[in-house]
Amino acid sequence: MVARVEDIGRLPDWPRMLSRDQAAAYLGVSVGTFTREVAAGQWPQPLDRGRRKTWDRFALDRTLDERMGVAFGAAGGEDRELDNELAEWKRRLGKG
Repeated sequence: MVARVEDIGRLPDWPRMLSRDQAAAYLGVSVGTFTREVAAGQWPQPLDRGRRKTWDRFALDRTLDERMGVAFGAAGGEDRELDNELAEWKRRLGKG
């Protein structure tokens, strides 16, 4: 699934957690390209939900902002703090 111009009207209603196909479409690339870029570390790893893996749309946005050199506003510090809390939580669960 690749985002097409005719899909633009539906863009604001993306869910928070995206499947591989949705994440690729959200970023405007093919599923194969997205899969290769995740494996290469260019995008965050998915949340493993048993048989299903999903990507956090906000994490994709933050990663893209960082890759594009977009400066973070005041919320950027809060995001990093939340990222640190999430990493600590995963460490305690033995998942990170």
